[in-house]
Amino acid sequence: MSLPQRKEIARLQGWDFDAFDAFRTFAGDNLHAVQFELSAVGVAEERALHTRATTGPYTLGGERINRPARAYTYHIGAHREVEAALGLLAPTDRPEATEIVLAALTGCINAAVGTSALERGIRLTHLETRVRIDWSPAVYLHLTDATEGSLPVDQFGELQVELHVTGDDVSAEDLAFLRASVQRSAVYNLLRRAHACAPSVVVADPLTPAA
Repeated sequence: MSLPQRKEIARLQGWDFDAFDAFRTFAGDNLHAVQFELSAVGVAEERALHTRATTGPYTLGGERINRPARAYTYHIGAHREVEAALGLLAPTDRPEATEIVLAALTGCINAAVGTSALERGIRLTHLETRVRIDWSPAVYLHLTDATEGSLPVDQFGELQVELHVTGDDVSAEDLAFLRASVQRSAVYNLLRRAHACAPSVVVADPLTPAA
C-alpha cells in the first residue's frame, strides 16, 4: 500500500499519520522520555462493596502531569443479585471491578490492533474485541486460603479473547498479523505476565489526599 493511501486511512480515523510517525521516531531514539507511571486511588464509600475510584496525575518521561480534568471517577460495586445474596440492604447495581478490568482490556486491545493495522496499511471498517472469564469467589468469601505456598491462589479460569475485524481486502496473513498484535496491548501484558507486587499497608489521615 502506498504512503498516500496509508495517510488517508489514518485521516479517516482522525489520525495525523505524519505526527504519529514523527513521535515513533522520537520514541525510538528517546525511550526514557516516553516511560509512564500510572496510578489510581479508590476510596471505600459508606456502603459495603462500594468504592469511588479516580485516576489523576500521571508521570511521562519523569514529568508529573496533573490537571483537574483528569480526575475521572469510577463507581465500583457489585451486581444487584450478588448484593442481595450477600445480605446487603436495598441492593443496587454497579459495574463489578473485574468487569471494569475486562472493559479496559477491550479498549486497550482495540488500540493496539488499530495502531498495528495502520502500521501494516490495513483499512479496518469494523473492529471489536470480546473478552470473558470465569471467576470463583471462594477466596473472596474466605472459603479457602488466599495463597498456596508463596503464590496467590488462581481464582480465574482461562481468559478468552475474541477479535472481530472487517476491512478492505483483509488476507489470511493480515489476520495473523492482527491476531499477533493483541500482544502489543499494555493491559493484555499486565494480565498475562507476572509482575512483582507486594502490598504495603500504612495508617494515614483519611483527609490527606493521595500524592
